[in-house]
Amino acid sequence: MQVVLKTAALLLAVLIGYYTVTGIEDISFTKASDSGDILQLQQALQEERERRQELYDRIRENEKLLEEYSTEQKNSREYAMKQAVEDLEEKAGMTEKSGQGVEVTISSAASGNTSSSFENRSVRPELLRQLVNELKQFGASDISMEGQRVLETTPFREIDGITHINGKRLPGLPVQIKVLAENADTLYNELMVSESSEYFSFENMELRAKVKEEIHIPAFEEVRRVRYMEVLEEDS
Repeated sequence: MQVVLKTAALLLAVLIGYYTVTGIEDISFTKASDSGDILQLQQALQEERERRQELYDRIRENEKLLEEYSTEQKNSREYAMKQAVEDLEEKAGMTEKSGQGVEVTISSAASGNTSSSFENRSVRPELLRQLVNELKQFGASDISMEGQRVLETTPFREIDGITHINGKRLPGLPVQIKVLAENADTLYNELMVSESSEYFSFENMELRAKVKEEIHIPAFEEVRRVRYMEVLEEDS
């Protein structure tokens, strides 16, 4: 009987020992597994934070580039508009010009005649218009006559026997004309053998000219105003 009891107690102790060891192993394994999961989660979270930070950095960089691009586009539009206005003003003769050119003088060809009648002679508008047209043909880019800017639309009119340009009276002889040209020498040579030179000689006047390194052409003073203007609707 005692042997049976001892045997049963021994078996019970073995079983208790076995389950105790197995439970410890299971607990150790479970704790190790949980620790591994936590490390993996932490690592994944850190990687996600790094990716998110990288994304934020790229967004900020793109926003900065977009802002710079918008600023450049704005500045570019403003510059283009300003440049367009300046170009239009230059074409309209509203800006001063300087450079190489030819200085032309219309004077009386009457030898030794210094009477006031010759000095106060007014050059006919037709002769001045012919001269301006030929100067343009010879390469003139800008012209002024007695301080008045001569444009494509400049009127030459005779009022009470006195020639007017741009609505202002042209003084008597001599009359000085300034011309800008890219090739001043060519313009000078063409002018000296031009039809205008002959026409002036027929009226006892002569054209004298000289090439100058620096010619100043004033801006057109009169402000042009548009009196009638309508909005043009685009076809849909």
